[in-house]
Amino acid sequence: MAKQRGIVFFEGTLGGINFYYRKGVPTARRAGGGFNAKAIKTSASMVRVRESNSEFALCSKVNKHFKQAFAVFLVGYKDGTLHSRLMRLFLQLKDLDPSSERGKRKVGLGFNTADGKQLFSSFNVTPERIPFLQCDYGFDFNSLTFNVSNYTVNSGHFPEGSDYMEMVVGLVRFNFNSLEYSQVIANPLIVERDFDGAAFSVSVGAVPEGEGVLIAAVRIAFYQTVNGKGYMLSGGFGVRCFTN
Repeated sequence: MAKQRGIVFFEGTLGGINFYYRKGVPTARRAGGGFNAKAIKTSASMVRVRESNSEFALCSKVNKHFKQAFAVFLVGYKDGTLHSRLMRLFLQLKDLDPSSERGKRKVGLGFNTADGKQLFSSFNVTPERIPFLQCDYGFDFNSLTFNVSNYTVNSGHFPEGSDYMEMVVGLVRFNFNSLEYSQVIANPLIVERDFDGAAFSVSVGAVPEGEGVLIAAVRIAFYQTVNGKGYMLSGGFGVRCFTN
């Protein structure tokens, strides 16, 4: 805030500066409604802003560690929208927290509700890439196995030039409170382009140690073989997650 000096004084907004009289003194200040760090921290009228900021910060931390926990499934995948889409998902899950007061709502408590698990399961990790397997599939948490059935040659949507599909299946235990995680990843399964079987499965074999929710993740990526070495095709990629 500054005082106006000069012969002529005026009121209004010019160049992002508000000119007005305060206690009879011509004054100028930057336009913007008077919001500042001190007001946000202390003003009673800013309580909702403080609550939102607190919950947003918690969701941001979850986002950071969640991406680290699932990084192995995203190797080679570039998507500038993933962070913002995950952030939107975690904010929605936080809103489903049935017990915490506003400003302290938690992603994990929202995740554990029926609506939260449905919301998470419907999240499309790789929307700009190929469709996932076009057949029957699912993760059995009792046997820790990803099962595929009614598979046909066209189920994989092999991109042009691809020779085989690599499937990586794993279990991640993620603690939404401590943000710690552990993993068990099965050996990759290779499905050749000319595979003519109707079913196959991948077993994880063990449950990750620690506390937290269990999330199964499946990554499919398509490769072309050149001089005996496989090269992943940029468009051939898909990830799905499952909860129990």
